[in-house]
Amino acid sequence: MEMLRFLKAILSTAAILVSRIRTCLFPLGQQSWRTLRLAAVIGCACAALSPLDTAQAAEGGSGVYAPGFVGPQAGLMPEPGTYFSYNLYYYNGDSTTDVSVSGEVPVPGTGLSLPAQLIGSIDAEVESYAHLFTLTHVFEQTVLGGNVGLAVMLPYVDADLDLSGSGVLTLTGPGGQYSLDIPLSGEASESGNGVGDMTVTGLLGWHNGRLHYMAMLNVYAPTGKYDEEQAVNMGKNHWAIEPMGALTYLNEKIGLELSGAAGITFNMKNPDTEYTSGDEFHLDLAAIQHFSEKLYLGLVGYAYNQLTGDRGSGASEDYKGRVYAWGGVIGTSVPLGEKHKLFINGRYYDEFQAKNRLEGNACYLTGAVNF
Repeated sequence: MEMLRFLKAILSTAAILVSRIRTCLFPLGQQSWRTLRLAAVIGCACAALSPLDTAQAAEGGSGVYAPGFVGPQAGLMPEPGTYFSYNLYYYNGDSTTDVSVSGEVPVPGTGLSLPAQLIGSIDAEVESYAHLFTLTHVFEQTVLGGNVGLAVMLPYVDADLDLSGSGVLTLTGPGGQYSLDIPLSGEASESGNGVGDMTVTGLLGWHNGRLHYMAMLNVYAPTGKYDEEQAVNMGKNHWAIEPMGALTYLNEKIGLELSGAAGITFNMKNPDTEYTSGDEFHLDLAAIQHFSEKLYLGLVGYAYNQLTGDRGSGASEDYKGRVYAWGGVIGTSVPLGEKHKLFINGRYYDEFQAKNRLEGNACYLTGAVNF
């Protein structure tokens, strides 16, 4: 009789858990991102046990800066004038997160709680396109011997998220005498598009023979669409400040270029989630051979490393993101009359050694023209 009563309690509890899982999956939009980024498919069963750690460092799994954005001629300040540039940014990446949660689940109608453990994994795949529109003006005036510039960038983002999960929920009877394993699995997806967060950049650049270098300050404003209950958001819903430095060595005699740009992102708190992403370091590199004014080829790469852990619910000081990438670049210029030129380049990056972050491929197609 004791065994029969225990089995009835187990089945009743399992039915409630399965019902909760179905509620989580349909519709997906009712689940908060903080649950989805951990275990969208089996997240409700996890939530019944205890709060979970984040699946990826930095809230939303990525920072405000797109690694690889600054590549060829990173430290070369343009001549005074007004410039318009367009970047088509494509990213496809995936990650697998292991989930292991233990706790207690109440048995309806008995006043008892059963020890329970959930072990499983979540696979996430992200595909996104971003159209980045930038207007830059370089002034005639100089400060500290360098040219001053101001740039404003506004992105339009289109993103898709696909999630699949599987696991086993183990419920244990009083005294640890009996146990029941309940397999769980499922899939979910969400997509979104819209205007993202605006970036305002102050520029100060110098030229010294073959060396060209710039100091930059990026300010990220939360202008993008954001909903705490959605998994896919166009904006981060927080401010960020990012000092950067860039250097270019350009030997026009032999056509050799070496460029690099580094920055540190200081993230502010997301007021809706009370979550603060850690400080992030990023480095973009390029080694290029210019064959003529109309053609260059080279290698590019980037490194991303989170310096401090996130702060907030479910955050850990030791939970930091990291990823590296390398790839190639090809560029050209097209005359537009006597005074104007269209500068075009394409860059491809293949990521590796990702930790607590998506790993995949990134592509840029950049076009810039002077007025």
